[in-house]
Amino acid sequence: MDIRQLRYFISVANHLNFTAAARELHMAQPYLSKQIAELEMQIGLKLFVRNTRYVELTVAGTELLKEAITIVLRAEAAVSKARLAAQGSVGSLKIGFMGPLEKEILPKLIKKFRQSYPSCHMNFAKLGWGPLNDALTGGTLDIAFTMSYGLERLQGVCWRPSRYSYPLSLIVPEEHPLAEKDIIHISELADEDFVVLSRSECPLAYEHMRQTCIANGFYPRIVGEASLLETLLLMVETGIGISIQTKHTAAYANPGLKYIALDGCAFINDYVVAWRKTTTNALVPLFLETVAKEHFVIE
Repeated sequence: MDIRQLRYFISVANHLNFTAAARELHMAQPYLSKQIAELEMQIGLKLFVRNTRYVELTVAGTELLKEAITIVLRAEAAVSKARLAAQGSVGSLKIGFMGPLEKEILPKLIKKFRQSYPSCHMNFAKLGWGPLNDALTGGTLDIAFTMSYGLERLQGVCWRPSRYSYPLSLIVPEEHPLAEKDIIHISELADEDFVVLSRSECPLAYEHMRQTCIANGFYPRIVGEASLLETLLLMVETGIGISIQTKHTAAYANPGLKYIALDGCAFINDYVVAWRKTTTNALVPLFLETVAKEHFVIE
């Protein structure tokens, strides 16, 4: 068993799809399958249950995944430290994030990282969901704290899920007739006016919300769009329309808004830390090591 095989295993485990993993790894699927089979033979355990319809991790595979991620991260961090020492420079790191992460978790992670690398030059960019992912894939950012939904469609991007998950919630002004409810089925919103984050800002989220409504028997009546989350919440508060967002937006909410649990949509969005697979920035694995040590990600 070597680091290379562990990387292959992690990719298959993340995708639960050999074809998608082979595409990410830029190799033929038969070769990837052979490497996984050799890994299973070396450790004497089945790591995946697979047939023509699905791929699932076994109990042994689930446990190995936790350790494999840690091993790969530590190996990459060790190499990065050696490179930085040889260069005689600490370099720079460009980090992108979505609100309201800067109010919850990010400051602690940055402080911990800077304790180990105080001379590192750090730049930050707060962006919407779509532009954040575009900046990561385009090479403008080294690290992105983003949402899990749709990441599997991005080429050359690796990510690790965090401990922070948020279900979809209905947001209404406190004087709205629905504000007295604790839970509501999404089909009951057929006659409501909606305000949404713009399609250009969050294309996947926009389309997912629309398809969720259609699956529940109605087309959402969209009366307004906003490019910023803060603007969207202001539109809801002023009564222009209701909105469906993940509950993490509550960190920006004021007493004039009510968050209501939604029934009829099992969607849960996770915060993840993401980076480009081809990155050459030696600080990236070191930052990921800090993120793991601070238990932001799931081990």
